[in-house]
Amino acid sequence: MEKSEETACVVCGTTAGLMCQRCGEPYCKDKCQRLDWQKHKHVCIIMPPLVAYRPLQQPLHPIHSVETAVSQEPLATTRAANKVAIPFVEPTVAVPKELDLFENWRDHLLPSGGEFFECRVTFMENDGPIWVVHVANVEGMERMTDNMQRCMQNQKLIRVQNVQEDTLVAISVDTKVHRGQVLEVCHDKQKAEVRLIDYGPIVGTPFRDIYSVVPKMSEYKAFAFRVKLPTNTGVQVNKNLTLRLLGTKTRDGVYHVHLKPKMTIPLNLPLEMLQLNPEVKVIRVFKTNPAHNEPQVALIQINVMDHVNADLNDSLAGKPGQPFTGPFPEEKCTFFVAARTKDGYRRAFLLDHIAKPTPAFLVYEMDEGRVSITTELSRIPSELLGLPIRVFAAQLKDSVPKELETQGADLTVKLKLNSPSPNEKLRAANAALNFKGEQICLARLSTFLGQISNLGHKYWREPIAQDSIVFITHVVSFKEVYISSPDAKQYADIFKRLEYKCAPIHESSDVSVGSIVLVVSKKMGHFRGEILSIANGIFDVKNVDTGATQKVELAAIRKSCRFLENLPVCLMRVQLKDVCNIPDAAVPVNNRAIQLLDKMCAQEEMLSLGMVDATTPTVDLLSSSGSPRSLVLRMLPLIFTPVQDKPEVVTPKGALTPSPSPAVSPEQQKVQSPLLLEVAKNLTPLPPSPPKSPVPVDPTKNSASQVASDHKPIERFFFNALPKNLAPLGDKVNLIVLNADGMAQTGYITAAYFKDGKVADEFKNMLSLVAHQGACNHNAVPGYVPRVGELCLALFSEDESWYRGVCQEVKDNMARILYCDFGNSEYVAVEHVKPMARDLLSDVYATKCFIDGFDKSKNFAALEHFLVHKARFFCGVKNGPEPDTRLITIPNLQNILNAPPV
Repeated sequence: MEKSEETACVVCGTTAGLMCQRCGEPYCKDKCQRLDWQKHKHVCIIMPPLVAYRPLQQPLHPIHSVETAVSQEPLATTRAANKVAIPFVEPTVAVPKELDLFENWRDHLLPSGGEFFECRVTFMENDGPIWVVHVANVEGMERMTDNMQRCMQNQKLIRVQNVQEDTLVAISVDTKVHRGQVLEVCHDKQKAEVRLIDYGPIVGTPFRDIYSVVPKMSEYKAFAFRVKLPTNTGVQVNKNLTLRLLGTKTRDGVYHVHLKPKMTIPLNLPLEMLQLNPEVKVIRVFKTNPAHNEPQVALIQINVMDHVNADLNDSLAGKPGQPFTGPFPEEKCTFFVAARTKDGYRRAFLLDHIAKPTPAFLVYEMDEGRVSITTELSRIPSELLGLPIRVFAAQLKDSVPKELETQGADLTVKLKLNSPSPNEKLRAANAALNFKGEQICLARLSTFLGQISNLGHKYWREPIAQDSIVFITHVVSFKEVYISSPDAKQYADIFKRLEYKCAPIHESSDVSVGSIVLVVSKKMGHFRGEILSIANGIFDVKNVDTGATQKVELAAIRKSCRFLENLPVCLMRVQLKDVCNIPDAAVPVNNRAIQLLDKMCAQEEMLSLGMVDATTPTVDLLSSSGSPRSLVLRMLPLIFTPVQDKPEVVTPKGALTPSPSPAVSPEQQKVQSPLLLEVAKNLTPLPPSPPKSPVPVDPTKNSASQVASDHKPIERFFFNALPKNLAPLGDKVNLIVLNADGMAQTGYITAAYFKDGKVADEFKNMLSLVAHQGACNHNAVPGYVPRVGELCLALFSEDESWYRGVCQEVKDNMARILYCDFGNSEYVAVEHVKPMARDLLSDVYATKCFIDGFDKSKNFAALEHFLVHKARFFCGVKNGPEPDTRLITIPNLQNILNAPPV
């Protein structure tokens, strides 16, 4: 025991009362063992526990040259001074491999082969050399940096006690942790010069910011390597270059490289090509709007280079698209990409993009003359960059000849150049368009990059051809409707995502008549609009994509952006054949034909466009499923049949005090906006909930009650028959807000919880099935009246869709329906209520949630606004004060309540 008292710790020199269990290395405490581990690990792997120190009779193994191999002279000196017999593990085959593994960081991770590769500039030295990282390794480098940062936060990095030159360390620079190689040590200043091996720069680092690396850090080769270009003109940090290595590196560790010449798509007109091959094809003719004073413009495609699309797809076959990292510049620029469209990859010009929540790109297909939306971009292969744009614009100086009205017409171009030089690079030129050898019009040819405003037009209008599938977007009258292509159905989601790009407008003077705006309204949703007029601070705004006109306040209007301005308009105003010839005075104002059109518009029923005559504006619409049925023939018997007006309604007594219901109590009665549900990435987006219930109404006294006249007995189900999936109890539960309107007065909201995407999909499918069964006419039961507490299908008044509901009250042929999947209620005429089918008895997820800490005297309207726009939030969930309810705790509740009003 006397010998153990004289033994000193190999790290700090104090008396050692402990030793390594495996080799007997003396330590005073476990902290010293951890500090010594970076040196000691080459001898004793893995770190064993410490045990009480005891004298060793003899070494476990004879001492060999492992200590010399790892160049640990200071450690050997310390141990010699302590005169302690230090046993070492006998070197085996595995030891040299381990040592080689920890020397990997000295090598650079170079691209394989002698081909061109893309790299990112990480650092530029003053004397010329630059440091680059292969783009394929950028993600791995950033991931390793993040892992080192987590090690620092978890206190797994230990400060180096003895900083030595030419060793690998971890240093903290600008709140980030990087790998570094110690180049020079100054003990007087307690500072070292360290090169960041993954970026290139040399930084002076105090000893207190230098840490020992964990073993994993030394296994990776250095990501950055040093190269030398003939000139650094145009080179910037974080800019991508395309290089090729030339031979080996110099004594200074610099690689000579060859910079690939930058290839770009020529923007000039292919004059020489047009002189040799004057044949062109008409892609489209933009119809003019006299109100906008738009010029006559056509898009012309050259007949040569028809192999471009095939070559592009062959080159990119099997390769993943390169994500667009931006930032996308706000000024006009030329940014060419290979965009994956429904027809394959196409060379395109990037018009604009949406970053959240997932990228979406608006591109102009330069070889097809078409604007499309895509989610995947790649770089155009270099061999296809030097080819000219196949489509250019032709502004017609005369009226549109009939030869141009047919898409795909073959013409020839005869250039009218002041200079006969074919090599002259021009963006515009005069020409004559010929058809079968005869001149049909004069035109001004110009390069077109996709922005419709450059052609003097306001909207990029997509024509709707005969036999196209369409749906009715807005009913003007019994003889005139707006129709649109199904492609426009995705626009609603796009307009929601554009909200962050379009800045709010604070002054009415900033809005001019005729300008394009984005409308963001709780009541009307998101849509693209054109300002028609302004009066008393209220704007008449025409929905560009449906044809309807709305009155909008300034607070709901936002500025436009390039995505909004260049998104194609798939809308057409048409008259219905035969019906349009009927005088208005002969038709009842409210007729069944109008009712039929409104129903088809609300259900977005797919129809086929049947043109009567290309020279007339009248059309017929045919059913697209089954045998084609003419809409006009369906309407003719209904036009002169009036619809019985709805009874005049009054507010019932006690409307502000909702009666108890078998489900979640309804919210306070006032107009509610559609919910902005931002579903998590792993969940399928849910359909929007019905808007807030309108004011309950009573029918007039002269309304006749209906009597069930069906012979078949009605199978009735009640609310207790539905399984209920309430929000789970827990400290951090992710809820989706279904209904929060009126929470400032009631103190509760309606919310739902879905454990995974599969459950959300099942719920979505159930809602679709409900809407489908409700819309089917054969499901109607004449004389059906629901009983109190009975489940039924009800037609919601604001969106004309069917939802599951619970009958709470029946009075004068009006049933008060609680929409059990969303939590709001309204009075519905009994003819708009149907029995519930057995296959719709699926789970209810709507949960009535009381707010913990609710106080009417506080500004809980701010919390209501927060929840409606947040849609998804984490909160604590406990059992509520009523059966089948919950009490939720909102994080940062006081901060939300104290926020300034919006």
